[in-house]
Amino acid sequence: MAKQDPTSSNTMLPLVGSEFVRPQPLDLTITGDTVKDATGNKVFKVKTPLFGLHNKRILVDPNDSPIVTMKMKVTSKHDRWQVYRGSDLDDKIFTVKRSSTVQLKTRVEVFLKHNQTRESSCDFTIKGRFMKRACTIYVADSTKIIAQVYEGHERLVATIYPNVDYAFIVTLIFIFDLINMGTGI
Repeated sequence: MAKQDPTSSNTMLPLVGSEFVRPQPLDLTITGDTVKDATGNKVFKVKTPLFGLHNKRILVDPNDSPIVTMKMKVTSKHDRWQVYRGSDLDDKIFTVKRSSTVQLKTRVEVFLKHNQTRESSCDFTIKGRFMKRACTIYVADSTKIIAQVYEGHERLVATIYPNVDYAFIVTLIFIFDLINMGTGI
């Protein structure tokens, strides 16, 4: 994986919420649909509604309060996912889509709400390897890394850099995995 000083200062604004931004790096593990911190405390869980189409996931906190709703656009050829704040499908935060329909290495682009009408240049990029279930998340098309993910023993391990919204990153990891595997983590 690419190396970057994880203590370097990022001036990123909170995308999901300021309560999910920390001034120090954060390591999270993802096993199935559960996200835990380094001490084993549950941070998030991803729920799939029992009724309705299976193209929707909800990221919830340990108290089962919805943080974001991820909804796949069924008619998209680029595996497009739209992400909304909480359970309010009127408050879109960002869109995630595969950059092209045919790829050897997976490249996914993220467009924030203000950039969704033109989609001329992405706000974040996720690049990864399908077989290794590893990815790196960058600011736009730059080399500035904000998070890295690799597969550990029956789990994913994410390192989220300082001042980066970790709810945003966890949401991207789940969507990236859904796009890659078609089934989720």
